[in-house]
Order: sequence, then structure tokens, then C-alpha cells
Amino acid sequence: MIALLRMISGIVLWAAAFSTLYALHGLNCSFDSTGEGPFGLVTGRALLLATWASLLVAHAFLVAWLLRRHSTLLDRIGIALGWIGLGATIITGVPILMISICI
Repeated sequence: MIALLRMISGIVLWAAAFSTLYALHGLNCSFDSTGEGPFGLVTGRALLLATWASLLVAHAFLVAWLLRRHSTLLDRIGIALGWIGLGATIITGVPILMISICI
């Protein structure tokens, strides 16, 4: 049971990251947070970037934790899915850098 939880943890963390970023994006658009934030960024974009960066760090810690144990097939699948989840989290957050917050 624990091996199964380790195996799906990368994808579950990606799903939580996607949901969090999507919810923050919606809140930013509904409250029209276009004020000046830190480093000259729009407040909404700064919040999204900070959240994305913290989620990437959390995902990197998860992958490092999964790499400690790789003796069974389920452990190796968990490591692969952890890397896939980290890649998906990176790809999910890239539009924050490129497009306007609210179209």
C-alpha cells in the first residue's frame, strides 16, 4: 500500500499544483489584481510565479525523496512518475511567463 502511494505521489502533486495555479489564476482575474507588485511585476503574476516556484521546489523535494529508495519495480515506477509529474508541473506553469494573466 505504501509503495502504491509513493508510486502515484508525483502525479497527485502535479494535479494539486495544476488545481492551485488554475484557482489562483481565476481569483486574479476576478479581482483584477493589476497593481504594481515586487520587482515591477503585476501583483497577480508575482503571486502566480511565487506559487509556481514553491510548487516546483516541493516537487523537487518529492523526487529527491523518491530517489532514496529504488530496489523494487514499484519504486522505480514511482521515480519515473515523479519525474513526469515534475516535468508536467514545469510545463503547466510556463504560460505564466509568456501570456497575459487575463485575456
